[in-house]
Amino acid sequence: MKKVFKIFLTVFLVLQSFTWGQAFKVAKEYTVQLPEPGEHLFPRFSENDSILFFTKDNFKGIESYNLYSKAFTIITPEQGAGYDYQFAENGSKIFYRTNNFINGRKYSDIKAIDLKTNSIDLIENGKRNLSTPKVLSSGDCIYKIENDVTVKKIYQQQPFRVAKTERDTVLFFEDGHLILLLDGERKIFNLLGNGSYLWASFSPDKKKIVFTFMGKGTFVTDLEGNVLADLGYANAPKWSPDGKWLAYMVDKDNGQTLLSSDIFLTSADGSKKIQLTDTKDIHEQYPEWAPSMNSIVCHSEDGKIVFLELERNK
Repeated sequence: MKKVFKIFLTVFLVLQSFTWGQAFKVAKEYTVQLPEPGEHLFPRFSENDSILFFTKDNFKGIESYNLYSKAFTIITPEQGAGYDYQFAENGSKIFYRTNNFINGRKYSDIKAIDLKTNSIDLIENGKRNLSTPKVLSSGDCIYKIENDVTVKKIYQQQPFRVAKTERDTVLFFEDGHLILLLDGERKIFNLLGNGSYLWASFSPDKKKIVFTFMGKGTFVTDLEGNVLADLGYANAPKWSPDGKWLAYMVDKDNGQTLLSSDIFLTSADGSKKIQLTDTKDIHEQYPEWAPSMNSIVCHSEDGKIVFLELERNK
C-alpha cells in the first residue's frame, strides 16, 4: 500500500509541475508569409515586436520583414553574416562577421551596418580565426582573433586591450570551452570538464549563464560556475526578456534525418515546464522571444518562419 501511494504521489507531483507551469499557452500558431521565396531561417526580433530579422541557408545574408507594413528588406547578402550578429544603438545598427575562402582557407571581416543610412563600417579585415562580434554597453565592439581579445572604439576607431578599461561581461567560445571575460579578467569556464559547450548566453541581468554541454544536457549557473538548475535535454535555450523563463527545442533525429522538434518553456530554476507545440507535420526549431514576451518566433525544418502567439495566464 505504501509503495502504491508513493508511486501515486510521484505521478501527482510530476503532473502538478506541468499544471503549475501553465503560465503560457499558444493562442495561435501560423506561418509568416514572406514575399520572397526560399528558405528563411533563425528569425529573431530586435528592439520591438514589429520587425523580424532572419538569414538563409549557411547563414548567407541578413534580411528583415516588417510584420505591419509588410516591407521586406535585404540588409546584406554577404556570406556568413547571418550567424550570431548583434544589435546595437537601440536596434539601429547590426554588427556581423563575413567569411571569404581563399585557397581553401577562411578569412573573415567584421562590419557594422547602419539600418537607417545603409552605410557600412569595416571594423576588422581579412583575419583568420576571427570570432563573431559582441557589443558592449558603451556601443563599442569586442571580438577575438585567435586568443587575443580586442575592443574597437567605434567612434574613435582606436583599439585597446580589454583588461585595461572594459568592465562588461562577455562570453566567447574557444577550443570547445567557454571563455568568460568578467571585469576584464579572462576565465576558462569549463565547469563540466572538456567537451563541447553550445548555445551559451547571459541572463538579461548578466547574473546567470545558460549553456548546453553536449552529451550531458543544459544547465543554468551563476558566474562562479555553481549549477543553479539542470534543465536536462533542452537545446538552443533562449532567455525571456524578464529572465524568468527559457524557451528551447526538443529535437530528435536518427543521425541523418530530423524526426521531430517541438518548442518548450521552462522556468529559470527548472521547476516548471510547458510544451508549447506538439505538431507531427511541422518541426519547430530555434525559438526566439519577442521583446514584449507576447510571442515566440522560430523556423520549421523546411525553412518557413513559424509564429507562436502566446497567451499568459494571470
